[in-house]
Amino acid sequence: MQNYIIYIFIIIFLLVAIYFAFIWWKKRKKLSPEKIKDFQKKLKQIETNISSKEKIIDADKLYHKILLEAWYNWDFWTILKQKPIIINDLDLIWKLHKVRNKLVHDFDYHDESFLQEISKTYQKEIEKLLHNLK
Repeated sequence: MQNYIIYIFIIIFLLVAIYFAFIWWKKRKKLSPEKIKDFQKKLKQIETNISSKEKIIDADKLYHKILLEAWYNWDFWTILKQKPIIINDLDLIWKLHKVRNKLVHDFDYHDESFLQEISKTYQKEIEKLLHNLK
């Protein structure tokens, strides 16, 4: 009888520990002000790129680096599948990442006005992400 009580307490303890681990895992991560300034500086450097294609590719890399710094691990696609709560509009980020993939893998993709719009959107989303991590 006493063994069952001990087992019940162990199970309850494990469930409570798992619950608190899940809460800790889902909470918003913060970046230091220095890291945020560094990422903002890199974002400004991206704006100086000549082509919209380069801006989009570099913005995608920067977005991934920010997510890595916020304790999300793996490649960008896997991180997005985890549905990070620090991303405001996950569907938009998926679309932007897919455009980046087309640019890298499909050499015939050249609508410059569309690429300029995507580039601006990516930069705005990076600014939002950095704001969420303050």
